[in-house]
Amino acid sequence: MCPYEAIAAGAALSGIAADLNEREILNRNGKPWTHNAVRYLLQNERYAGLRQYNGTTYAGKWPAIVSEDQWRQAVKILTHPSRRTSPGPARKWLLSGIALCGVCDDGTTVTSAQRGPKSSAKGGPDRIYKCRGPIKHLARNAEPIDRMIAGTEPGEPLGLVPRLLVQEDAGRYLMDEERPDMDELAAKAGVLRARLKNMTDEFADNDEADVFEFKSAVRRVKQRLADIEQQMTSPDREAVLGDLVRADDAVAAWVALPLDRKRAVISMLMTVAIRPAGPGRRKFDPESIRIVPKTR
Repeated sequence: MCPYEAIAAGAALSGIAADLNEREILNRNGKPWTHNAVRYLLQNERYAGLRQYNGTTYAGKWPAIVSEDQWRQAVKILTHPSRRTSPGPARKWLLSGIALCGVCDDGTTVTSAQRGPKSSAKGGPDRIYKCRGPIKHLARNAEPIDRMIAGTEPGEPLGLVPRLLVQEDAGRYLMDEERPDMDELAAKAGVLRARLKNMTDEFADNDEADVFEFKSAVRRVKQRLADIEQQMTSPDREAVLGDLVRADDAVAAWVALPLDRKRAVISMLMTVAIRPAGPGRRKFDPESIRIVPKTR
């Protein structure tokens, strides 16, 4: 995945830099990548075959490496007001800065920390999520929460996200629900799907049917259906979720994602709010984690 595709899919600048360095791809100066170097790369209009003069963008006289749409999408993402001006260190844990504090209930997120001795029978200190607000009224063991959201351990139930991705109708998570003509497009898609089923049933019952004519007709209907489904698809959702939804093995594709991509998928699919576990040591209660889907 190129840096432009990665940033559209939710990757962090530091994550893109780390990936390039791990693959031993150096920058144009022959040095390892930094998040600032990646930012410059993504925002440089010359890679889209463009040039700027007096604040106006013009077509350049050199071949583009990426499309103008890809470049503009990257610039839009990197200049969005919600992004921090300084990226800081790469996130190390799944839900830090994403999950909300269920006590504050005002948009305050949780941060990550470690609790306990550095060396223990468990192999180190516990990872915890805690409220980043002024009153530290929340400190939860991160491991069972992460398993609940993203788990894929053999013999254990799948986490919420991989369970969503393996559903037969997972393609609905790509839909642009804000399109004003979505109901009309969905109706057309439904008609074409029903037509495909009828064509298949009729072909199965007709011993004299022409195979080549059947295949040609099916191909035309499928192309029309694909065109409509493309219109129904949100470009933002496609960038983050498309490869997962269409993967032959969605669980394996989820496992293979880097952390920043997993965080982007979670942010797109759901809001996670963490509440205190209550006094004393007790068994993890999934009800203490509030999940609000961001899709229908």
